Amino acid sequence: MMLAVSIALTALGALIAWQVYGIAGHRTPVLVMARDVPIGQQLQPEDLRTVAIGMDSAVQALDAGDKSAVIGKRAAVDLKAGSLLAPAQVAETIVPGPGQVVVPVALKPSQLPARGIQPGDQVVATAVQPTGSEGPGGRFPVDHMARVDRVGQPDADGLIVVDLVVPAGDGTALARQAADGKIAIVLQSRAG
Repeated sequence: MMLAVSIALTALGALIAWQVYGIAGHRTPVLVMARDVPIGQQLQPEDLRTVAIGMDSAVQALDAGDKSAVIGKRAAVDLKAGSLLAPAQVAETIVPGPGQVVVPVALKPSQLPARGIQPGDQVVATAVQPTGSEGPGGRFPVDHMARVDRVGQPDADGLIVVDLVVPAGDGTALARQAADGKIAIVLQSRAG
């Protein structure tokens, strides 16, 4: 009886070792950066190379078969030679685009719609001042058409930082108004 149990345990151990070896030995062809590519630059064929690595399924990497789809896209972050290329590291367009700027606006929850905002929403960043009052320099505050790029998590003071994409000519005026804490966000229709 003991001999049969020891043979069964040995066979089970060998089966487990064989499966672990098979999983560890399985290599997946993925895309790796062949050279450094700065943020915003279009990817060229010579920027990429293919390597076969054993990796966990939780690792986000672009399959080598995706190479033709990646060529011509832009680097969303600085890409370093030798690093795995992940889907989030490439984009069709880069924010901010030409003629645009990103303005961070720290807002209290009461300055945002209760339903929340999300990246891609079209909004109006409007100055909150008493009716008929002039802003600095004797000018009335201006509303700014914007697109939400990112929405941060509330900080220790409860402020939420929202990155707004606006035309370059509006960036400094919106930044000044935001620094005074006198901005509220008006959400435009999501119905397109």
